[in-house]
Amino acid sequence: MQRKEILPLLEEKKYDEITALAKKNSRGLFRLLISITYDKSAVLCWRAIEVTGLIAGEIAKTRPDVIRSLAQRLLWMLRDESGNNISSAPEMLGEIVRNSPDSFADIAPVIASFHDELMLKPGVLRAVFRIGEVRPDLISVSAEFTGPLLRDEDPLVRAYALLISGAYKLRGTLPAISALKEDSSIVTLYRDGGFVSLSVGQLAAKIHESLSEEEN
Repeated sequence: MQRKEILPLLEEKKYDEITALAKKNSRGLFRLLISITYDKSAVLCWRAIEVTGLIAGEIAKTRPDVIRSLAQRLLWMLRDESGNNISSAPEMLGEIVRNSPDSFADIAPVIASFHDELMLKPGVLRAVFRIGEVRPDLISVSAEFTGPLLRDEDPLVRAYALLISGAYKLRGTLPAISALKEDSSIVTLYRDGGFVSLSVGQLAAKIHESLSEEEN
């Protein structure tokens, strides 16, 4: 399987065709997708992360062992002793759990345990958020968990902490969220196949409104 085969499919978001290829040679395709996830400024990096989860969810229905092997490989890459750390491993693991939560529920808290690793922190928090959107019961997240993250010096970390607060219905964070409404730092997030740029304050206002409405 060649890179030149996959890149056009990612550019056109032909995820069904990529999934079909995965059924023929999943290991080769996963290796190729991992190789595309190094540059997070490129939208194809994020599409590769996204489609990895979709493929994993499909293959796990009949061959969960293949996806378990992939997940273990990505977890190994997170650890310093691997000598092959890739910063997109947490995001890929998050997509795997999101798309097959029953089969890989045990991996969710393991991903979250890396939230204090400086280089991995944004990716880990994104994974926690993405999992929380579909199965918030898989990770024990509290206001104590997100509190320091909402005050983090990295605006991307603050943004993901806001999204986590919303996904896990952490109403106890409302005062901290309110304090971020004037945060003018701009962050770029991947959503629905492309990038969206907004201020941390705009995101804080949205999450605050959502949690406040649910509280009432």
